Amino acid sequence: MSNQKQIEVIENKIKELQKEVEKLKAKEWIPTEGENYFAIGPTLSPLIYARNSTFDEEIIRYNKVFKTHEEAQDYANYLKAKKEYSYEFSKEEWNDDSISKYYIRYSYTNENMQIDYNFGARDINKIYFKSKEKAEEFIKKYCKQILKYEFGVDE
Repeated sequence: MSNQKQIEVIENKIKELQKEVEKLKAKEWIPTEGENYFAIGPTLSPLIYARNSTFDEEIIRYNKVFKTHEEAQDYANYLKAKKEYSYEFSKEEWNDDSISKYYIRYSYTNENMQIDYNFGARDINKIYFKSKEKAEEFIKKYCKQILKYEFGVDE
């Protein structure tokens, strides 16, 4: 391979790596002192804050924060849909092994979402559904957001 060809190959790799670095930086955005940011309030609507106090440090530490109102609104819409489609099983329902509790899992190896179920063992980090059909409908309508917000996968 000629030197020129090797240079082109390396330059292309550098460009790809720079794009990947930018993606990672965007995912880990944290507002600087005095910078505005958005977080989701208790009524599932975006609220604007300016980072300037210890109160903001707590919001940033325990919540997803966003640069723009549009990003925050997308997340708020997702949270509302998640609440609508998912199901909170009661303690009695969790103790009833005849009731299947459906949830979504992601295979990083196969890069796809799958629906699975369990009976009495609850995982606090899973979204549960009363039926497989409800889980399928949620995936169909909110695939991109599920991947992004639940599994950290940006397509």
